[in-house]
Amino acid sequence: MWFFRKRKNSKAAHSTYPGFPYHAGELSAYLADIHYFIIALKDGQVIHHHPDDSLTFHNWLIANKIRDVNNY
Repeated sequence: MWFFRKRKNSKAAHSTYPGFPYHAGELSAYLADIHYFIIALKDGQVIHHHPDDSLTFHNWLIANKIRDVNNY
């Protein structure tokens, strides 16, 4: 039946973080320091980001299932 169909989770593809110019769907992995993030984009670029609130930004990355290189 149609109401049992599982919806695709498109949240990650369009989820954005205030002041960060990329959406979650563009991110591949990240490496975090205390207040500094090195982020690999799916197109091969590597960017650096220093958010005002690093804990909230880190939680946003986790919520959007971005791979944490620190754990490998």
